[in-house]
Amino acid sequence: MLEMVDWSFIVTLLVIMTGALISSYLRSSRTDRCLKDFDGFHVTVERKNNRLIWGTMRLFPTGFDIEYAGDFQDEHHVETSYIFYKDEFQDLQAIYRYARELSESEQARRAKAIQRSFHPNPLRRFGRSFRNFMNTASSSFSDALGLVVGRARKPAAKVITDTSETYVKNIGKDIIGYVGTSYDPLLEHYIGSRVVMEMVEDGEVHEHVGILKDYSADFLEVLDIFFPLPKCVNVSSGQPSYLEDKVTVALEDGRLRVHNVGDKPVHVETVKVNGAAKEVNAIVAGGEEIALHLGNDAAQVSVNLRVAARLDMIVPRSHALIRHRAERENPYSIFDIGLSLVRRQRDQKEIERLRQVLAYSPWDVLSAAKLGELLVRNGEFAEAEQWLLFAKERRHHLPDRGARVEYALHELQRHVEDVWAQNRMTAELSLSRSAQAVDDSFGVAI
Repeated sequence: MLEMVDWSFIVTLLVIMTGALISSYLRSSRTDRCLKDFDGFHVTVERKNNRLIWGTMRLFPTGFDIEYAGDFQDEHHVETSYIFYKDEFQDLQAIYRYARELSESEQARRAKAIQRSFHPNPLRRFGRSFRNFMNTASSSFSDALGLVVGRARKPAAKVITDTSETYVKNIGKDIIGYVGTSYDPLLEHYIGSRVVMEMVEDGEVHEHVGILKDYSADFLEVLDIFFPLPKCVNVSSGQPSYLEDKVTVALEDGRLRVHNVGDKPVHVETVKVNGAAKEVNAIVAGGEEIALHLGNDAAQVSVNLRVAARLDMIVPRSHALIRHRAERENPYSIFDIGLSLVRRQRDQKEIERLRQVLAYSPWDVLSAAKLGELLVRNGEFAEAEQWLLFAKERRHHLPDRGARVEYALHELQRHVEDVWAQNRMTAELSLSRSAQAVDDSFGVAI
């Protein structure tokens, strides 16, 4: 009776069932460890098309959803949440968690997560080391598992079929893959350190300074970043407006006053008077004030600013990377001028326009400062330095007395030093290769 039992079929069936159960369990519990830190918090999600969605994040193995604080009336229905699938993560620009919006319990939960990451106990330290080791050795384990199964088939060919061998290998890959995500020794070394993150935003590379909390195969998690959030303030004559209790905007007798009572600088970008926009591009340091003469006919004014807000960020690694350690931070670096990537055509048109303006109005200091910034962003450093120094010498004509120009010059110097260092490395590498080629030629001759 036992001889009639097809043991190969039973073993294959058991392997398939075991593999299915293990794989289902692992897949149902596997979530990104960076996203896990934001699970249950109120966050703002920005997509690459600049669309913003905010609410409470609920994380799942296949993605996450954002639960709105209230119902949202669409054209044909009422929405209460927004779902992001795992395949859509590549369309994310960033996920923000604002420090000022956290409740006491959420702050305590955040502090506990930071303590676990930056000062892990021996068990957690061993767990992270073991996970990193398994990530490094995963490919070797997969090959070894295939070798073991291949050798086992020879004496047990009757019970281990081709189908069961395939499923055994898949089980090994699922288990090994579950132990951890991508391991990066460089990033591991910088966890808990203040770093500079380079991030592509709307075709430009911008730098943000914060503390590296964690990383995964798909994301970087950086804490305590002062991020320049755009704000718009509408003010009427004689009625001051307050922005988050840190900025006062007042319009009196045709004069616009912007007073920063906070400790972080504020960037005033443009002012719209009677529908016409005027570029200001001024930085207001903490405790300082700027005044702009708009004319007596200015009764309604709209001011566009960027205010530094402290927040935590999760950014896809596809358009962000850790570039430097940053022990100290320049307060004006919050409003860095960036480096252009794909916006060169539009920037070039604006550069040509400003050159024409300065050709007819050579003492237009605002245009000179703006032209210098655009040239820095496009990598035309020599001409950029000329216009920025020109604007610096006449900084008393600028609303912020040249604070923005000073930072642009600092950025210019840094970019020049980076290019110089890169060229030096390229020259040394070329020289090394030439020397090696000479040695090889002598070796052949001998």
